[in-house]
Amino acid sequence: MPEHSRARAILLRLTPLLGAGLLVYLLTTVKLGTLTVNAKAIGWGMLLVVALGGFSHVIKALAWRLTLQDEARKVSFARLLGLRLISEAIGQFGFVGMLGGEAARVSLLGTGVSIAGAISSVALDRTLFILAGAVVTIAGIIGLLLEVSVSPAVHFCAVALVLGLLSLLVAGAVAIQKKWPVFTGAGRAAACIPWFRQWVRSKDATLKAAEQRIVEFYHESPRAFWCSVVLNLFCHSLAIVEVYLIIKMLGAPGTLLGALILESLTKLINVAGSVNPGNVGTYEGGNMVIGHLVHMTGTQGLLLALCRRLRAVFWAIVGGLCLLWFSKTRGSACCVPVTEIDTTTTAASVPTSRPPACNNLTAFILAHDCLEHVRFKPALARVATLPVLLRAILGVLSQGKVRAIVVLNPAFSPEIRRDLPATGRLPAGIEWMEVPAGTSLSEILRIADVKTGTVELVRGNCSYRPRLFGTLRGENGGAGAIEIVSAGEPVGLFALGRGQVEKLAAVRDRKIVTDRDLHRWLAEQMSVSEPAAHPYIEEVDETSWQAITEPEDCRVAECKLEQWLVKPTDGVFARMNRRVSIPISRQLIKFPITPNMVSLFTLALSLVAAAFFALGGYWYCLAGAVLGVWGSILDGCDGEVARFKLQTSDFGCWLDTICDYAYYFVTFAGIIVGVARSTGDSGTFGWGIAVFIGALLTFISASVGRKRLSGDRPEQYLQVWQKNAESRSSGLLLRMARHTEFIVRRCFLPYFLLFIAVLNLMHAFVYMVAFGANVAWIVSLCSLIAFSGRKKSAGGRMGSAGPEQKPIVAEA
Repeated sequence: MPEHSRARAILLRLTPLLGAGLLVYLLTTVKLGTLTVNAKAIGWGMLLVVALGGFSHVIKALAWRLTLQDEARKVSFARLLGLRLISEAIGQFGFVGMLGGEAARVSLLGTGVSIAGAISSVALDRTLFILAGAVVTIAGIIGLLLEVSVSPAVHFCAVALVLGLLSLLVAGAVAIQKKWPVFTGAGRAAACIPWFRQWVRSKDATLKAAEQRIVEFYHESPRAFWCSVVLNLFCHSLAIVEVYLIIKMLGAPGTLLGALILESLTKLINVAGSVNPGNVGTYEGGNMVIGHLVHMTGTQGLLLALCRRLRAVFWAIVGGLCLLWFSKTRGSACCVPVTEIDTTTTAASVPTSRPPACNNLTAFILAHDCLEHVRFKPALARVATLPVLLRAILGVLSQGKVRAIVVLNPAFSPEIRRDLPATGRLPAGIEWMEVPAGTSLSEILRIADVKTGTVELVRGNCSYRPRLFGTLRGENGGAGAIEIVSAGEPVGLFALGRGQVEKLAAVRDRKIVTDRDLHRWLAEQMSVSEPAAHPYIEEVDETSWQAITEPEDCRVAECKLEQWLVKPTDGVFARMNRRVSIPISRQLIKFPITPNMVSLFTLALSLVAAAFFALGGYWYCLAGAVLGVWGSILDGCDGEVARFKLQTSDFGCWLDTICDYAYYFVTFAGIIVGVARSTGDSGTFGWGIAVFIGALLTFISASVGRKRLSGDRPEQYLQVWQKNAESRSSGLLLRMARHTEFIVRRCFLPYFLLFIAVLNLMHAFVYMVAFGANVAWIVSLCSLIAFSGRKKSAGGRMGSAGPEQKPIVAEA
C-alpha cells in the first residue's frame, strides 16, 4: 500500500477517536454539579426539542416532494418522510455519510420514479437546502457583527465569509437563470478520475436527463421552486427556534437574535467538522466557544450541543428502523404512471388521426354558439378574476386528465385564444376547434372523430359549482348518458356513453345545436333504447350554476360563488370566521398569491403567536391568543382562494392539514414553555409529554383515517367522518365525539384559548389539553376501525332505470 494511502487510512481511523477524546475532555472541564442542575432545568422539555425536530423533518419531506414535480404522486408522503430520516441518519457519519444518505434516497425511492427524476429531485432538494442555509448563515454573521464586539481579525474573517456566501448565492441564482450545465460539468470532471471514468460514462444518459430536469425546474415550475425555497427557509427557522427554546430552558440570557447567531455559527462548525464522523467532540467544543458570544457559560453551551445531539440521535434511530423496513420492501407500492394527454393544437376543419384519449374521456367545452355582443362577450366575462370559459376548462380538468377540446366561433376565436393564455392559468394540452355558429353537435363529433370512451359536453358561458363536474364522472350503472338539470331544464352539462355518442354523431336529418335540443333528443331515445341505456338525471337547484349572458349575470354568479365557499361541515364559529375571511380572500385573488402561500403565511403567524405564549406572563399570552384568533380567520382564506381561483389540489389539502397540525404543536409547545416559566413549576413539562404523545398519535391516526376514508378526496374527510358517525346507532364514545368534535377544530380552539387567556387560566389549559389530546387519538383510532369497513363508493347510488323505463332522477 502506498505511504499516502496508509497515512490517509490511519487518519480516518484516528479522527473519530480524537473527537471522542475531545468530548471526554470537555466533560471533565465542567463541574458535575452545575451540569446536573442545568440538565434538570431542561428535564421533560427535551420532549419539545424532539417533537420540534420531527416537525422539521416533515417540512423537509414536503420541500423534497415539490422537487419531484409530476412524479410526486407516484410515491407516498410516508415513504418520502422515511427516506428523509434515513438520509439524515446516514448523514450523521460526516461528509461520506451525507453522500451515502443521498444515494440511499435515490436508490430506495421506488420503481415508480425514474432514475433521472430521483437524482434530480435529491440534487435539487439538497441544493436548495444548502442555499437556504447560506441565507441564514449570512443573516447570523451580520447579526454577530452588529451585536457583538469582536477583534479586527475576526471581523475581517466574518466579512470575507459573508462575501463568499453572497457570491455562492449569486452564482446559484445565475446558474438557475442561465441554465448552466453544472451537473454534467461535474460529471465530466469526475470522468477525469480513473476510478470514476467507467461509471460516469455508463450513466451519461441518466445524468443528462437529470440535469435537464434540474435546469428546467425553476422555469417550468416557478411556484413549486419558490414554495420549496420557503419551506427550506422555514426548516432553518425551526432550528433557530429550537436553539432559543433550549437557551430559555437552561435559564441563560438569550434572544432570538442570539439564537440566530448561534445557529449560523453552528452551521459553520458542521461544515468544518464534516471530516470527523458524527462531528463528535468538535460539535460540542464549538458550541461551548460560540456560546460565550451570547453570554452563555461553557456548561450551558455544552448542554445546548448535547440536547441537539440527543434529538439527532433519536431521529437517527427512527431513520435506521425505516432503513431496515424499506430495505425489505424495496421497490414496492408505487403508483402506475399516468399517460400524458396530447399537447397538439387541433384544426377542426381538417380531421386528423389522434392518440388515444386519457382515461378514454373527451370533453368538449362549447363556446361557439354563445351570444356574443360588441361590448360584452360572455365567454370572456370574468367571475372571481377568471374568464367564464377558463373556469369551465379548469372545472373539467380538475376531475382528472382528459382530452379537452374548446369549440370556438372563428369570429371570436383570436381574441379568446389570446386572452385565456394571458391569464397564466390555461392548462397545457388544450385543443382548439373552430366551427361557425349554429354548427350541430353531431357535426362537431364527426369532425373530432372520437373513437372510444365517454364524451362530455359543457356549455362555455356558464359558471358551475365545481362538484357538478364530479357528477359527470360518476358511475351511472350502465346508463347511456348523465344529464344535469335544474327545474327540469338542462344546465349545459352532459356525459354521453359510447353508444349515445355513435348515435348522436350519426344524426343528419335534424339539427341538434343547443343543450335544449340535446335534452329533447335524449328524451326521445328513451322510447327506443334499452332500460340500461336510459339517462341518469341529476337535479340541482338554481344556486349551483349561473348562465352568463348579460353583465348583471356576473354579479349574480359572484354571489353564488360565495355561497359555494361555505362547507357543509362549517359550524357557528367557522361561519363567523367566513364573514371576515371571504372579504379578505376577495382582495387576495386580485394578486398573484397562491393558496399554498396563504397556508404558509398562516403557519408563520401561528409561530409568532406561539413565541408570545412561550414568553409567559398575562399580556404576552393575551397577545398570542389574539394572534391565534386571526390565524383561525386566515386559516379559511387558503381554501377560499383555492375555490375562487379553481386551484384546489390534493397537495394543497395536505399542506393545509400539516399547517393545522403544526399550529397545534407549536401553540401547545409555546403554552407549556410559557406556563413553566411563569409558574416555575418544572412538572409542567411532564404534562407536556402527555400533550405531545396524544397530539402525535392523533396526527398519525387522523392521517391514516383521512387516506382510508376519503381516498383521493382528502378535503372531504371531515364530511365523511361526520356522516359515518351520524349513521351509527350504537357506540356511546363515537356519538359523544360527533357532538363534541367541534372543540378541537381550528375555528373554535383559538376563541376558547382567548377566553382562557383573558381569565389568566393558562396553567389549567395545559391539564385540559393533556386530557383532550389523548381522548382525541382514542376517538380517532376507534372511528378508523369502525368506519373502514363501512366505506362505500360514491357512485353506488347510481343505478339503471327500473322496469317502467323511466330516467333515473337524483336530488342534489
